[in-house]
Amino acid sequence: MEIILLENIQNLGELGDVVRVRSGYARNYLVPQGKAAWATDDAKARVEERRKELAKLDSERMDAAKAKVDLLPESVTVARRAGEEGRLFGSVSAIDIAELLQNAELAIQRSEIDMPNGSIKELGEHEIQIILHSQVRQSLKVVVTAEQVEDSEGVQEEIIS
Repeated sequence: MEIILLENIQNLGELGDVVRVRSGYARNYLVPQGKAAWATDDAKARVEERRKELAKLDSERMDAAKAKVDLLPESVTVARRAGEEGRLFGSVSAIDIAELLQNAELAIQRSEIDMPNGSIKELGEHEIQIILHSQVRQSLKVVVTAEQVEDSEGVQEEIIS
């Protein structure tokens, strides 16, 4: 299925590109989110006319993403229960980090968090990437410590700037 990208999308294409994607990806995600439009002849002509306007909109999104980067802390500390060898009982996932950042009033979605090694399953320092725009990335250090005092939820978290 062919679609026209209305913004830059990582690993897919740039603004105004006509790309082929799976129909479910287009129908369920790209088109409803406003990231793409169906690639009809009429739509292709309209996109060519609106390319400057779309480029301006994309640059505004990039500026907003850069402003968000300034608000991000350098590191995040998460306390979890762990065994003697430093392995966690469970893991720290992108959902956990997104919740932690949202509790600190930072609007970061889990889809914007890139964890190259998957969920964190060991104590220590780990690097993750926050991808706020196709051209705006920020490293974030996640420090996982052993939980000292267990609270009622079994989770204790804090942010260090």
